[in-house]
Amino acid sequence: MPAPRTGELTVIGVAVAGVVIVAISAAVGGSIGDDTLPSGSTFSYGPSGTAAAYQTLQRLGYAIHRNIQPVSSVGGETDEPVLILTNPAEPASNQDRRAIQALLAGGGTVLATGCAGATYLSSAATGIEAQPSMPQTYTARRRSPLTLDAGSISMTAGCGSPMLGERYEPVYGNGSHDVVYEARIGRGRAIWWEGTTPIENRTIDRPGHLELLLNAIGPSPRTIVWDEFSHGQRASLWSYLAMTPAPWALAQLAVVGAAAVLVFVRRRLPIRARVPLARTNPLEFVDTMAGLYGRAKSGAAAAAIARTRLRRLLLASSGIAPSVSDAHLAAAAAGRVSMAPLELRELLEAAERAATDSSTSAPTALPLVRRMQAVSARINGG
Repeated sequence: MPAPRTGELTVIGVAVAGVVIVAISAAVGGSIGDDTLPSGSTFSYGPSGTAAAYQTLQRLGYAIHRNIQPVSSVGGETDEPVLILTNPAEPASNQDRRAIQALLAGGGTVLATGCAGATYLSSAATGIEAQPSMPQTYTARRRSPLTLDAGSISMTAGCGSPMLGERYEPVYGNGSHDVVYEARIGRGRAIWWEGTTPIENRTIDRPGHLELLLNAIGPSPRTIVWDEFSHGQRASLWSYLAMTPAPWALAQLAVVGAAAVLVFVRRRLPIRARVPLARTNPLEFVDTMAGLYGRAKSGAAAAAIARTRLRRLLLASSGIAPSVSDAHLAAAAAGRVSMAPLELRELLEAAERAATDSSTSAPTALPLVRRMQAVSARINGG
């Protein structure tokens, strides 16, 4: 086989590289939605995820989308958005807090949950988590837009004092422990929940939970921005390239590369002569053998061949020694061909007599051969 030329190797290398780039890009683009996502993520369908709440708001007709940019990017699309921060993984930075304050001053609404969520609303909050408690029921402390049709809620708490400041008033609590606060800041409204329990997948269907979320969002139409940046989701290289003609260019490169590989492989295949067709087929072979037996006027040979084949099949199906007599073979194998042992023995003995008698004619051997082939077909599952 001739050695490949340098130009052909270049084409193949470019094609393979294009296919690899497309595969990696698709894998990166489809990595979002892993089951290992943190609590509060709208991408998570686990018990502590919030995919159910996100999809419920979509079906209710709200203009909602996920945000994988820093908090400072929120607010450019609309003047009064609703920003939802569910159980952020890390405390807020000073830049995050300034962006939140600007959003609230412009009339937006911020709903933050979890210990780290309090740091987005107050620089005094530490965001330190304590030992989480078992879910408990908390009742409304006072009448508020948040408590409409939601007189009580269930929540898992574990933050202690949030240290949000004097402007924040408790809305839900139990004894001396408050778990929901709200405050009017500028023209906007800030809300903090100690836990994400009311909107988690496993508990959102409980009484008062979805109502609490809808009360926090307020009347439609409002743009809802659900933060995923604080859960570690970042804009990937693929998400940037998706807004450019690069995906189409990569797809075209992959098609050209595949075509080049096919052409190269076809040119390099070895040249072989065509396989000649057989001059006879199985039916012609049968006719030929029948003609030979007919011209020889000997049914003994046909009976001998059919008997030998039948004995071989019976021995194989019974697992006994080839030297056994017809009587023993018939007794062992009769059940496998649905025949009486005596009937099978008589068939084998009659075939032996016909095979050893040179004067056996074809008309005499034909019924025996047909019976033996029928028995053989039973063994073969016919």
